[in-house]
Amino acid sequence: MKYHEDFVRQDSLLLLENALEGSGGGGAAAAYQEAFRIIMRGGVSDKSFIVRVAAARCLKAFANIGGPALGMAEFNSSMSYCVKGLEDSVSSVRDSFAEALGAILALSVNPDAQVKKGGKKRTASAKKIEDGVQKHLIVPFVKGNGANAKKLRIGLALSWVFFLHMIHMKYGTPDSELQNYAIQAMEILQGNDSPDPHALACVLYVLRVGVADQMTEPTQREFLVFLGRKLESSNYTAPMRVATLRILSYLLRSVGEVPAEFKDVLDNTVVAALSHSSAHVRVEAALTLRALAEVDPTCVGGLVSYGLTTLQALRETVSFDKGKSLNLELDSLHGQATVLAALVAISPKLLLGYPARLPNSVLELSKKMLNCFSRNPVAAIAEREAGWLLLASLLASMPKEELEDQVFDVLLLWAGLFTGNPESYLRHIQDWASELRVLSVAIEALTAFIRSFVYPVITTADGGILLNPVLAYLAGALSLISSLRSKQVPNVRSALDLLTTRTLMAYRSLSNPVVYKTEHQQMLQLCSSPFSDPSGWEESSCLKFLLDKRDASLGPWIPGRDSFEDELRAFDGGADGFLPCVWDDEISNFPQPESIRKMLVNQMLLCYGSIFACQENTVKISLLNNLDQCLKSGKKYLWFKFLVTNACVALLSGLKEFLTLRGAKSLPIDILSMIQSIFKAILVEPEISTAQRRAACEGLGLLARVGNDIFTARMAHSLLGELVTATDLGYTASVAFSLGCIHRSAGGMALSTLVTPTVSSLSHLSKSSNFNLQLWSLHALLLTIEAAGLSYVSQVQGTLFLAMEILLLEENGYVDLRQGIGRLINAIVAVLGPDLAPGSTFFSRCKSVIAEISSSNEMATLLESVRFAQQLVLFAPQAVPVHLHVQGLIPTLYSRQPSLRYLAVSTLRHLIERDPAAMIDENIEENLFSMLDEETDSEIAMLVRATIILSCTGAHTPDGAVPGTSGARRNAPRARQPARRFHRVANLGIGCWHA
Repeated sequence: MKYHEDFVRQDSLLLLENALEGSGGGGAAAAYQEAFRIIMRGGVSDKSFIVRVAAARCLKAFANIGGPALGMAEFNSSMSYCVKGLEDSVSSVRDSFAEALGAILALSVNPDAQVKKGGKKRTASAKKIEDGVQKHLIVPFVKGNGANAKKLRIGLALSWVFFLHMIHMKYGTPDSELQNYAIQAMEILQGNDSPDPHALACVLYVLRVGVADQMTEPTQREFLVFLGRKLESSNYTAPMRVATLRILSYLLRSVGEVPAEFKDVLDNTVVAALSHSSAHVRVEAALTLRALAEVDPTCVGGLVSYGLTTLQALRETVSFDKGKSLNLELDSLHGQATVLAALVAISPKLLLGYPARLPNSVLELSKKMLNCFSRNPVAAIAEREAGWLLLASLLASMPKEELEDQVFDVLLLWAGLFTGNPESYLRHIQDWASELRVLSVAIEALTAFIRSFVYPVITTADGGILLNPVLAYLAGALSLISSLRSKQVPNVRSALDLLTTRTLMAYRSLSNPVVYKTEHQQMLQLCSSPFSDPSGWEESSCLKFLLDKRDASLGPWIPGRDSFEDELRAFDGGADGFLPCVWDDEISNFPQPESIRKMLVNQMLLCYGSIFACQENTVKISLLNNLDQCLKSGKKYLWFKFLVTNACVALLSGLKEFLTLRGAKSLPIDILSMIQSIFKAILVEPEISTAQRRAACEGLGLLARVGNDIFTARMAHSLLGELVTATDLGYTASVAFSLGCIHRSAGGMALSTLVTPTVSSLSHLSKSSNFNLQLWSLHALLLTIEAAGLSYVSQVQGTLFLAMEILLLEENGYVDLRQGIGRLINAIVAVLGPDLAPGSTFFSRCKSVIAEISSSNEMATLLESVRFAQQLVLFAPQAVPVHLHVQGLIPTLYSRQPSLRYLAVSTLRHLIERDPAAMIDENIEENLFSMLDEETDSEIAMLVRATIILSCTGAHTPDGAVPGTSGARRNAPRARQPARRFHRVANLGIGCWHA
């Protein structure tokens, strides 16, 4: 551990990890104590992150073998340091310490599994850390604050899950006891009645992955009732109720029916939550009843009738009630309207359909609320908001034919709000914030109208009839917003931001910015605010979805074990953010993902980009000049980082919108050159983030699509020259990636003459000792190979030598690099295709490289190994026999990593499609059924079902005989197999069987 080289210290700890695992806890106590001392004194605090990862893995290995020679003091000290490691700057270090913390804590609460001296299990006198969960998982979470609070919270959430997995799967804790830990996890939300979306997201992740997904179906039923009864508790805070209701929705869908015991507590729990003082609790209660309606459609009619009757009664009550109970009645009014909106949304999707009178009944009630509301101004606000809420759900969910005969009557409902002089309208308003909230819901309903009635026919004559009044309403809303912003009314900023966000979203739902051309100038003035006053705006989050997902391995949002975990890692949360929309088909896994202010800047920048794309060239140049000047003058300010991100979002969205609108047009050279210089100026900045660097590089790549071939070739030549002359390693990596993006955008044929020099330059950079330069150069090389196609064939051998050379370097311990090399090999397989013969040198080298990168058993490299099999099936089916593929894929079906399972099943599906006759003899159906019984990921389960169906119904010969069952092989057990498969496939919903 005293060696200067990082890789030597890393290898030392890897050897120690293997020795610990191999010993099984049966070695000498002194040796274990010395090993623990080495890990804690040097490894966990080493300056190299790869050494810290190795040290964390050693701690996990200690836990796996029972913690020999370690006492309570060692357990506590190691767990405390693991908690500290969760704030590390490197994500792989944090993940390793999260696993180690979960493993050690699981061992500490299971004294029977602890090993004493001599390798024997400890006796009953072994101590159990009773407060370990509270001390190491709950208290650090609650007390965490500062810049690293988010990292710490996510790390603790992952530790929670690993801890729960370990105690259940390794130490045999019954799944029925996991519900007690669920209540402990929710203690994180205890004592904090104010919303904290990020804490709520972490708790939801623990409850779902650590508890619910590990339970069998009978236990899930018990957990459903257990959580339902917890809602009756008076000391349950609003966030705890939100978490409970969200998990109830998940459990109802998982179980697939409503247990009778849960129905018994429904009225006093979920239905009662519709009157809670927290709007978020009311919305989650409505979503829970929506989930209940999905799994038990027979209850929809009764719930709808109850909702309509209750709303009518509440309208009458709030019209006269001015006492203390008014707030409770108003909360109930909102709750009942929300649940009715949720039921309206789900009704058309139910197999039993919906009552014929439902659309008209809800529409008439909505009209009454909007036109005949209470004289009590407070009650009127709540009533109008509920009316717009119901109308929005009706427009968004019901078939268009249900409302076509009343479409113009519906369209008139917005006339009173958004036509006329905004000044005269505003003079009559007393409570501006409440009125703006109502207007926001009205615009939300207008957006639903646009998507249902206007967008589908926007290019037809009927579209114009409906489009013109919609544009007039949106223009009225825009005038209202401009008037209020100019007045700078106090205490309405949040409500005004909400209305502005909703209005911009409504404009974007029209899809084509040309249709509202008359408002472009006013909208540009509004949407340029992040550049005219950059200090007053947050950093946009749009790069999360604007950047190309194929480059995600470069960061900062690197895909992990599954999309649910990735969503948690990327989640920021905003306490005033949008509550879940009860009529959306897909509800966000975590409520309130962003603040209203962040959503506003997002919508402003996206609208800015859309409008920029359809301006005259002179206006484009003016806007680019303003943006360039803003970037140059803002370098000395703290908000410069936010400004760079916002500029990248505006330019990327503008270029993508131009590609949609342009037809066959290209941007003129002067505009292309201006955008190129802005992106390159961003790349020169030394402190830019990974997301900003990716955005600028991808922007240069998009220029190859919006420009002509001459401009593209000139830009590529220029960047090739800079690869040689650039001295800053960060800028060199950016130039390398930009070249890869240009090749991806332009295609192999357009730049075929540059393929060889590009591959040569990128291969040279891939040998750099700088990790980031090496990683980005390898990824750029991958993009070039994928785009070049046959133009690259002559370079295959050189790339294979490069891959082996990188792997042979002793200091190479970076998983990301190994994954990058695996991707290169898989790209080569796609290029060579049928030429990749089983005994060829190329095939042997490709196979050797994949075997080497997979030896570390890291998820990222194992993924490339499975993808290698898939690439061979798709592009070189002659290279490996079907049987060997199947033998390699079957163990992966039971991996704990969802991404690996998904890839393995999809590869088996490709094998069935390629060679159904050979797959008959592999009998994979039983493996797939076994996998399906345990699968918790709905997307993977759907793929498994489809694969089973394809395997059992599509792999037979036209004459009805099962291939390979002739002669002596047609024995009784074999003959019974199709019958068994038929019955199991029939349960998946197959109505026919060909045999």
